Amino acid sequence: MIGLATAFLLVSSAARAGTATLSWNPNPESNITGYVVLYGTQPGVHPFSQPVGNVTSATLTNLAAGQTYYFVVQAVNAAGLAGPVSQEVSATIDQASPSGETMDAWKARFGVADMAADPDGDGVSNMDEFLDGTDPRIPNTWTLTDGATGGFRTRLAVANPGTDTAEITITFLPQGGTPIVQHYSIPGRSRQTVVVNDIEGLQNTSFSARVTTARGGVLVERTMTWGGGEQMDSASTSKAVASPQTTWYFAEGDSAMFDTYLVLTNSGEADANAAVTFMLTNGQTVTAQYAVPAGGRQSIYANDVSGVGKTSFGIVVQATAPITAERAMYFSTATTAWKGGLESAGVSAPSTQWYLAEGQTGQTFSEYLALANPNAAAALATVRYLTPAGATIARTYQLAPTSRATVNVNEVAGLEDTEVAAAIDSTLPIVAERSMFWPGQPGQWYEGHNSAAMQRLGLEWAFSEGETGGAHNAISRFLMVNPGTTDAAVTLTLLRANGLDPVAVRATVKAGSRLSLDSTEFPLLSGEQFGTVVESTNGVPIAVERSLYWDGEGKVLIAGTNESGTLIRKAEAAAAKTAPAGAPRRDGTKIQSK
Repeated sequence: MIGLATAFLLVSSAARAGTATLSWNPNPESNITGYVVLYGTQPGVHPFSQPVGNVTSATLTNLAAGQTYYFVVQAVNAAGLAGPVSQEVSATIDQASPSGETMDAWKARFGVADMAADPDGDGVSNMDEFLDGTDPRIPNTWTLTDGATGGFRTRLAVANPGTDTAEITITFLPQGGTPIVQHYSIPGRSRQTVVVNDIEGLQNTSFSARVTTARGGVLVERTMTWGGGEQMDSASTSKAVASPQTTWYFAEGDSAMFDTYLVLTNSGEADANAAVTFMLTNGQTVTAQYAVPAGGRQSIYANDVSGVGKTSFGIVVQATAPITAERAMYFSTATTAWKGGLESAGVSAPSTQWYLAEGQTGQTFSEYLALANPNAAAALATVRYLTPAGATIARTYQLAPTSRATVNVNEVAGLEDTEVAAAIDSTLPIVAERSMFWPGQPGQWYEGHNSAAMQRLGLEWAFSEGETGGAHNAISRFLMVNPGTTDAAVTLTLLRANGLDPVAVRATVKAGSRLSLDSTEFPLLSGEQFGTVVESTNGVPIAVERSLYWDGEGKVLIAGTNESGTLIRKAEAAAAKTAPAGAPRRDGTKIQSK
């Protein structure tokens, strides 16, 4: 006869909520070969069974958080006979994240109401984000399509805007080489820099990079610099995209004054074919076909595409499998090839609304809007230009079908010498980007930058890249636009490296206006690199961009980059209340008002 096994205490696993550990006394008979755990959600009813081997402790997984389970244990002998069940024990599975935080506390911290929802669109529900300990506001995967070392110096800025430590893996995919995997731990509310040129196996190569998050959440931007003895005379920055798509759109592109490259990366397991359509200024289209192998990348030199000629264009990429896409543009001077450059990732869909926070005209900067209409019908785009003083100037532009149009903002009456943002409304979904070049007019330029417009306003934006002071007099400029009718109270929280506490700066973006804040006004050390969270604390939605400039070779603003923020809290997903201005912060952030 097989004796009883007595069940003891159930303990929630520290690895992940939804697990339980059961321990029992060993059966004293000599021919026992194993045990079976039986369990269910009602007393005395045990429809589920789990053989666990000849052990006296077992962990069961995939149990529902908040659910009470009832467990018994049976011993099994060498003949396959099972003895009577042990006494029944029960436990309610903890509703706690891997850090021990309860579900209610977690929901309050992130403003989550529906645990089945997926607000960051990464395919992981709020419930699984909670169980895994990842940030529900920030996608768990990021892809950087382009990247290069050798003639370029490339760094990745990784920022963790949350309070939990982030555990991430970066997989580099060198052109024609073997993937190189690196692991990083990013403390909460901090920024870390990864210099790709310093990683063994990534010298003198082109590459893509994929970032996956196991715990917490991060944002990622890539900055490439080149030219001059320190490779710091020119630069571009691009943020990572959250997921591959089968369709990508670009409004900017030019083969008359620029060398334009389209880079496609396929991080999936299936080969993809991509149809790339160039929408010319005259409404004509040119389509070319390209193969993008699984785990590989394809670089397309647009200037050599038959039929494109010397003109400006928008781009539509349509692939048979999900891929990512970036576009890089370079221009040369009489003495220096590729003196200036700009780069941006594509957007996954056109829209009838777009927002641009950055923009400046005058003797130093030349600003252009690129508007691409991928539709078979004409579209009317109305651009409201917003200035720091609150003046609004509206202009309407006719966009021919399948075409790209360029607006020289310096030539718009009333905008000849000013900082300016833009809110764009269109009768049909279009794509919008803004490019800026300096100094002066074409022929004088030695640098430029570009960003795709943002499709919506939001309450919280974040950046991973930023720098101030140092040997090259770096300056990060934060551009915020508020097209609404109520002033926006904003807080910029600066995420620092090397264990330094975050600091915060407060400001007000007036209704119907645009505000610029420079890092020289922030309480940071000279030479610091930092990330930033920009939050509208009174519920007024805004859009935010960041520009980064530095000096060199005896020239002011010799290099510069720009990128729009990553939206981490949408207006409709905002919490009902936020702390009033002047209230103490529970994270210990120091506050400075502007």
